[in-house]
Amino acid sequence: MSSSTYDRSNGLTGWSMFSAIWLVVAGAFNLVEGLTSIHQANNISSAFLFQNLKFWGWVLLIVAIVQLFAGFMVFSGNPSGYMLGVLVASFAMFMWFFFLFTAPLGAMIAVIINGLVIYGLTIGSES
Repeated sequence: MSSSTYDRSNGLTGWSMFSAIWLVVAGAFNLVEGLTSIHQANNISSAFLFQNLKFWGWVLLIVAIVQLFAGFMVFSGNPSGYMLGVLVASFAMFMWFFFLFTAPLGAMIAVIINGLVIYGLTIGSES
Protein backbone atom coordinates (compact mmCIF):
# COMPACT_ATOMS: atom_id res chain seq x y z
CA MET A 1 0.00 0.00 0.00
CA SER A 2 1.31 3.37 -0.88
CA SER A 3 0.40 6.53 0.92
CA SER A 4 0.46 9.86 -0.78
CA THR A 5 1.45 12.92 1.15
CA TYR A 6 1.26 16.54 0.23
CA ASP A 7 4.55 18.38 0.48
CA ARG A 8 4.13 21.91 1.80
CA SER A 9 7.44 23.20 0.59
CA ASN A 10 6.37 26.84 0.62
CA GLY A 11 5.06 26.67 4.21
CA LEU A 12 1.42 27.58 3.61
CA THR A 13 -0.93 26.60 6.38
CA GLY A 14 -4.62 25.98 5.87
CA TRP A 15 -5.50 29.53 6.91
CA SER A 16 -2.85 30.99 4.63
CA MET A 17 -4.21 28.97 1.72
CA PHE A 18 -7.77 30.10 2.57
CA SER A 19 -6.65 33.73 2.65
CA ALA A 20 -4.72 33.50 -0.61
CA ILE A 21 -7.66 31.87 -2.39
CA TRP A 22 -10.10 34.52 -1.13
CA LEU A 23 -7.74 37.33 -2.12
CA VAL A 24 -7.53 35.95 -5.66
CA VAL A 25 -11.29 35.32 -5.89
CA ALA A 26 -12.15 38.79 -4.54
CA GLY A 27 -9.57 40.32 -6.86
CA ALA A 28 -11.11 38.56 -9.87
CA PHE A 29 -14.63 39.70 -8.94
CA ASN A 30 -13.49 43.27 -8.31
CA LEU A 31 -11.59 43.28 -11.60
CA VAL A 32 -14.73 42.36 -13.53
CA GLU A 33 -16.85 44.79 -11.50
CA GLY A 34 -14.36 47.62 -11.95
CA LEU A 35 -14.06 47.11 -15.71
CA THR A 36 -17.84 46.90 -16.03
CA SER A 37 -18.32 50.09 -14.00
CA ILE A 38 -15.81 51.96 -16.12
CA HIS A 39 -17.28 50.70 -19.38
CA GLN A 40 -20.97 51.14 -18.46
CA ALA A 41 -20.66 54.31 -16.36
CA ASN A 42 -22.59 56.48 -18.82
CA ASN A 43 -25.42 53.98 -19.24
CA ILE A 44 -26.30 53.17 -15.63
CA SER A 45 -25.01 56.06 -13.54
CA SER A 46 -28.48 57.48 -12.92
CA ALA A 47 -29.60 54.24 -11.27
CA PHE A 48 -27.02 54.41 -8.49
CA LEU A 49 -26.50 56.56 -5.45
CA PHE A 50 -22.98 57.41 -6.59
CA GLN A 51 -22.83 60.16 -9.18
CA ASN A 52 -19.43 59.26 -10.58
CA LEU A 53 -19.52 55.53 -11.26
CA LYS A 54 -16.38 55.74 -13.40
CA PHE A 55 -14.36 56.89 -10.36
CA TRP A 56 -15.57 53.93 -8.29
CA GLY A 57 -14.80 51.65 -11.22
CA TRP A 58 -11.20 52.82 -11.16
CA VAL A 59 -11.03 52.39 -7.38
CA LEU A 60 -12.32 48.82 -7.72
CA LEU A 61 -9.87 48.12 -10.53
CA ILE A 62 -6.89 49.29 -8.47
CA VAL A 63 -8.06 47.32 -5.42
CA ALA A 64 -8.53 44.25 -7.62
CA ILE A 65 -4.99 44.44 -8.98
CA VAL A 66 -3.58 44.79 -5.46
CA GLN A 67 -5.74 41.88 -4.22
CA LEU A 68 -4.60 39.63 -7.06
CA PHE A 69 -0.97 40.61 -6.53
CA ALA A 70 -1.21 39.99 -2.77
CA GLY A 71 -2.96 36.65 -3.28
CA PHE A 72 -0.29 35.38 -5.64
CA MET A 73 2.44 36.65 -3.31
CA VAL A 74 0.87 34.69 -0.44
CA PHE A 75 0.70 31.60 -2.66
CA SER A 76 4.43 31.95 -3.32
CA GLY A 77 5.16 32.26 0.40
CA ASN A 78 6.48 35.82 0.19
CA PRO A 79 6.22 37.54 3.60
CA SER A 80 5.47 40.88 1.93
CA GLY A 81 2.35 39.29 0.46
CA TYR A 82 1.02 38.69 3.95
CA MET A 83 1.43 42.37 4.85
CA LEU A 84 -0.06 43.55 1.56
CA GLY A 85 -2.95 41.09 1.98
CA VAL A 86 -3.72 42.40 5.46
CA LEU A 87 -3.65 45.99 4.19
CA VAL A 88 -5.93 45.35 1.21
CA ALA A 89 -8.34 43.21 3.28
CA SER A 90 -8.49 45.97 5.89
CA PHE A 91 -9.22 48.53 3.18
CA ALA A 92 -11.91 46.28 1.68
CA MET A 93 -13.45 45.77 5.12
CA PHE A 94 -13.49 49.53 5.62
CA MET A 95 -15.15 50.06 2.24
CA TRP A 96 -17.83 47.43 2.92
CA PHE A 97 -18.80 49.15 6.18
CA PHE A 98 -20.25 51.96 4.04
CA PHE A 99 -22.63 49.48 2.40
CA LEU A 100 -24.06 48.05 5.64
CA PHE A 101 -27.31 50.02 5.30
CA THR A 102 -27.74 49.67 1.55
CA ALA A 103 -26.86 45.97 1.18
CA PRO A 104 -26.79 44.53 4.71
CA LEU A 105 -26.44 40.83 3.92
CA GLY A 106 -23.77 41.22 1.25
CA ALA A 107 -21.88 43.76 3.31
CA MET A 108 -21.90 41.56 6.42
CA ILE A 109 -20.65 38.58 4.41
CA ALA A 110 -17.87 40.70 2.91
CA VAL A 111 -16.87 42.11 6.31
CA ILE A 112 -16.77 38.63 7.85
CA ILE A 113 -14.76 37.14 4.98
CA ASN A 114 -12.29 40.04 5.04
CA GLY A 115 -11.96 39.53 8.78
CA LEU A 116 -11.22 35.85 8.22
CA VAL A 117 -8.63 36.76 5.59
CA ILE A 118 -6.95 39.10 8.07
CA TYR A 119 -7.03 36.36 10.71
CA GLY A 120 -5.62 33.83 8.26
CA LEU A 121 -2.76 36.08 7.27
CA THR A 122 -1.81 37.06 10.83
CA ILE A 123 -2.66 34.57 13.60
CA GLY A 124 -3.72 31.64 11.42
CA SER A 125 -0.52 31.56 9.38
CA GLU A 126 1.63 30.83 12.44
CA SER A 127 0.25 27.35 13.08
